[in-house]
Amino acid sequence: MKIGIIDSNRNCYVTVPNIEQQTIGNEASVTLYQAASANSLPDEVRDCDGLISWHLVALDAAFIGSLRNCKGIVRAAVGFDNIDLDAARQRGIPVANVPDYGTEEVADHALAMALSLLRRLSRSHDVVIGGRWDWREVGPLPRISELHVGIIGCGRIGMAVALRFKAFGCRVSIFDPYQRSGIEKSLGVDRVETLHQLLSVAGLVSIHTPLTDETRHLIGDRELHLLEGKYLVNTARGAIIDGEALCRALANRRLKGVGLDVYEDEKEPIPTVMQGRDDVLLSPHIAFYSESALTELRAKAASVLSDLLKHGWHRNVV
Repeated sequence: MKIGIIDSNRNCYVTVPNIEQQTIGNEASVTLYQAASANSLPDEVRDCDGLISWHLVALDAAFIGSLRNCKGIVRAAVGFDNIDLDAARQRGIPVANVPDYGTEEVADHALAMALSLLRRLSRSHDVVIGGRWDWREVGPLPRISELHVGIIGCGRIGMAVALRFKAFGCRVSIFDPYQRSGIEKSLGVDRVETLHQLLSVAGLVSIHTPLTDETRHLIGDRELHLLEGKYLVNTARGAIIDGEALCRALANRRLKGVGLDVYEDEKEPIPTVMQGRDDVLLSPHIAFYSESALTELRAKAASVLSDLLKHGWHRNVV
């Protein structure tokens, strides 16, 4: 068997496919392909029996249609919006993801962003560097235990975030129309039926839903108006927020604080309106990352593909 790992030649996640080879075993050869896009991949990748895909190289319909021997694709992540699922289904190629890695890391990152914004740590840093020791230049600051936190999407990560905020004494409300009834009782949180309700009651909103046709631009002008004077954190997918609407809201200083680890187009420069502000906290799509999480992700992606090709087990198929 021949396995291909498709990664970017710009910000690669894999440099040597040793973890994947060790996980899959000697029954298959594992080759790493790095490119800027699917179009620039060598032709030999189209002969692979299975593929592991990383997020910076989109696998579109044209590329999937050109695969000659592929029996399965595993997206090395929770999200799979860079793979044309319809094209894969038409070819009878199952696509799977890795939904159970890095939960702690993303939840911790979302919490860290929220706490930094709430305590205005960036502003505090600048005040000290400027030689000013006046607490009034940093405040006013809210008491975190009095905060009402709203969580959009209550899967593995959303649940982990809810429990972290509860540990700080916060009241937590969730919005997830697809989550089973009663999950809020097991978590000890409130549940609302509409996004409008959540945005109306919460003082800080954290996004933890996948990117789908339904959730693309879920947060637009109307929703950002409801968040006036509040905080917004997104560690899920950039396009869940309408980027242009967010820029307008920031230009009007509508929001009290914004934390972003993901962006609608990560190949474009960060908009000027987001730069040089202590009420905007940015990170380079690293919420998933720790050394342990990356190792876990690579091994799990390889294991899912190995089970599919060797045993026909369809784990985590989306």
